[in-house]
Amino acid sequence: MKQEIERKYTIKQFPEELKIDKILEIEQVYLYRDNFTNLRVRKIIKPKEGTRQYIYTVKTKGDIEYTNNYQIGRKYEVENEITEEEYNELKKKKLSNIINKTRLIIPIEQELKVEIDVYYGYLEGLLTAEIEFPNLEMANTFKKPNWLGEELGYKEFSNRRLAEMTKEEFLSKVTEEFMNTNKKVIEQIHKKL
Repeated sequence: MKQEIERKYTIKQFPEELKIDKILEIEQVYLYRDNFTNLRVRKIIKPKEGTRQYIYTVKTKGDIEYTNNYQIGRKYEVENEITEEEYNELKKKKLSNIINKTRLIIPIEQELKVEIDVYYGYLEGLLTAEIEFPNLEMANTFKKPNWLGEELGYKEFSNRRLAEMTKEEFLSKVTEEFMNTNKKVIEQIHKKL
């Protein structure tokens, strides 16, 4: 079982020189959650390859001790591929909203990748950048590129929490300035695609 170690940021701008490694269209929904574990299913479409993949994911805190620092998200994660039929059946048992997003994967230094998520539907206008680290030390010492903005952390903006919000709850957690910046960056991204 691998440990997932992540940090999540806003995006101030989308520099012209960024190279997009992959583009994924993702639909995901949560099936179960408690204070330690959540279960999710995800459909991933790779438009350039013309492929679809269906993933069942278990995330759990396990023996990870938490402080009140929500900057670094840490969980154990187990993923298994499932069939389209299994995905559709499990999706019927959802306990959350369905999240739809486009994910751009961009390589940066030290073999790290930034996953930029552009959200749709009730989260329209949300834009986040997430970086997964191979170890906690690297996550703690990471110096973000200057095109990334403030750290969002995981208390309010984890995908699980976002999936449980209404549109009104989501809009109450963001500022007009945040949404306007996102709109400009999304326009920059669309020009690059």
